[in-house]
Amino acid sequence: MRSTRNRVEERDARYADRRPVRPEYTDATEARSLAGINFILGIWLIISPWILNYFTTEARWDQFATGIAIAVLALIRYAIPRASWASWLAGLAGIWMIIAPFILNYTKTAAFWNEIIVGIVVAVLAFANVQTYSRYNRTPA
Repeated sequence: MRSTRNRVEERDARYADRRPVRPEYTDATEARSLAGINFILGIWLIISPWILNYFTTEARWDQFATGIAIAVLALIRYAIPRASWASWLAGLAGIWMIIAPFILNYTKTAAFWNEIIVGIVVAVLAFANVQTYSRYNRTPA
């Protein structure tokens, strides 16, 4: 009479070639969480000129366009966790938001600080999201 252990080992040997190979990206939860936060920040940038009451043309349109870009890139990253290029572009958009108030000479303090603070948060989250991909994409030694 065969022991249970022997039967399990025989079964494992029989189906060894049918086991799924470990995908290169095993856990998308962290990437999706960071992308979700960036999506919310992108929506905030779109609506913030109306909430914070600043309607200077350069601040309003810059934050509106950058907010749409960040929201779309975050949705792409959420839907396709392996699309690390979307996080790179969102990080660059965050850097643009940090320097834009100086280049475009924002006159309203609310617009100035809103863009800098949100830009820092977006850039940090986006570049951290790039790291989640590279951490899961490594081949085992």
